[in-house]
Amino acid sequence: MELNLTGRTGHGTPDDFATLSVVMIDGDDLYVDNGAIHGKSRLERGVDFRTYTKPEDVPNGRKVKEVWVQLKSYETGRGYYGLVSAELVVNSEDMVGYKSMGALVMAMDGAIKGKFSLAHLTTEERAKFRNFLETFRADLWANTPEEIKGQL
Repeated sequence: MELNLTGRTGHGTPDDFATLSVVMIDGDDLYVDNGAIHGKSRLERGVDFRTYTKPEDVPNGRKVKEVWVQLKSYETGRGYYGLVSAELVVNSEDMVGYKSMGALVMAMDGAIKGKFSLAHLTTEERAKFRNFLETFRADLWANTPEEIKGQL
């Protein structure tokens, strides 16, 4: 007998903003991938993160940024609340990489608590991220307090 508590198999992760979401920044590509909440983003699937203990040890690794995004209901409607970045290194060809689970969990926790830290993003990535937030869901951007927008 199989006991199915969720009524479905696996984790459904629609690529739209939920209360907590992850925006992946992979070079010029920015996209929502809520699978990252469970450590199973499209980029992470099949990658062995156990081999390397330091990011610089990953051969031909490229830095990929994750920005944890927490939404909040304001008087004007739902808007951005917590934004915290983290980083992982991936070699997609060899399917190996490095990620610090502790750092990713702390980033997630920070976003949930409404913190703002985009320390892992370059100036260019930060500008792309701001543009992404402005255009992906204009309603969320419109309802976001100016103090948060000003930090971007």
